[in-house]
Amino acid sequence: MVFILRNESDIQRFALDWFSYDEDEDIVMKNVNRWIVQAAKRNVEEMNLQIRQHHPAAFEIPHQFLNCKSLTKLEMQVNFGERCTDVILPKSMDLPRLKVLWIHGVSIPNEELSKRLFSSCPVLEKLELYHCDIPNLTISSLSLKNFVYKRFLSSTANVIKLTAPNLKDFWCKSSETQHYSLENCSLLSSVIFDLGLKERVLGDNGEANCNFPSEEEKVYAKHMMEFLRAVYMVKGMELSSGFLEVLSQAPELLDCQPPCLCNLQYLSLDTRWSTTGCLRAITYLLKISPHISFVYLRSKKSNLVDIGDDWEAGLSSPGMLSHLKYVNFDEVEGCDAELKLLSFLLKHATVLRRIYLSFRASIGSLDGVRQMKLFRDKVRALPTASSSVKIKCRFNLRSR
Repeated sequence: MVFILRNESDIQRFALDWFSYDEDEDIVMKNVNRWIVQAAKRNVEEMNLQIRQHHPAAFEIPHQFLNCKSLTKLEMQVNFGERCTDVILPKSMDLPRLKVLWIHGVSIPNEELSKRLFSSCPVLEKLELYHCDIPNLTISSLSLKNFVYKRFLSSTANVIKLTAPNLKDFWCKSSETQHYSLENCSLLSSVIFDLGLKERVLGDNGEANCNFPSEEEKVYAKHMMEFLRAVYMVKGMELSSGFLEVLSQAPELLDCQPPCLCNLQYLSLDTRWSTTGCLRAITYLLKISPHISFVYLRSKKSNLVDIGDDWEAGLSSPGMLSHLKYVNFDEVEGCDAELKLLSFLLKHATVLRRIYLSFRASIGSLDGVRQMKLFRDKVRALPTASSSVKIKCRFNLRSR
């Protein structure tokens, strides 16, 4: 009725939010498809589809929808709870003006059709994929600038191949089984990589049992090394503790030809301190980033009692951290790993101006504050390469 009242006038934006529970699925999808086709016929520019089905059924997308010449922005969520919904794509697709594509809960089992979908968007600038099941995702785009991929529930190995010479921002949240192959992404300036891990059993010393990594873990670590080589021009990077744990298993961590993050200036790291290798992985990232100037660290609960004194063997090099000026360290708990890392930073950073420590609120008792002040004093007593560094602390006292 709405379309009839509008006659043949163009539509700038069309939004549909449909939750199907008891209705006949065939009738519902026929209505949905009819509305989509009518919007496409009226030169719609922006479309937002939220279709949540009670029964998991395949969704066959109308040919007119993915051949809409006027469409510039498409947001589509079609799923059944935590499960993805199979989407049947038309054989031919052409979206010549589409710049923004946001997809949630979609499964495209046909690799050739998924490749054809993304290649049908010649001016696509922003692509966001949330909880989608797209095997061997391949995207080649000259126009793509922003790429977001979030998929934590997948436990099977998968490859995501991205060729985008004008890509600037890459944001990924997925499991360690995903393999990212980035080609010709030299303009990339920002990377956020949140890697989820399988649960690991802790040893007697509180360290995760990763001293002798399995062949599978070595493969995942090798993938992370390849990723670092591909993003060598990145300026800002945020990495999760999972990424660090996987990277720490790389057999070539001290390879004579390591990757070089030659433009990296800002590095943000979540640290779990579950293995000595995690501390080495952090130091390794600092070593291969000659122009790093700002480091942000957020500490998670430590399982390690003592790191030992030989943890940094082979990781120091002349002139490293020569541009580092600022270090922010949140959720500090005062463990040995934190002290070792701060000692390393102070020993090598010749122009360091400030270290800011914010202690964890869970240790905000009076006894905890005394321990943290003792830790602060230990940090201030460490030898420094910079004559002008200031160490500031904040104690988060919990109210009672």
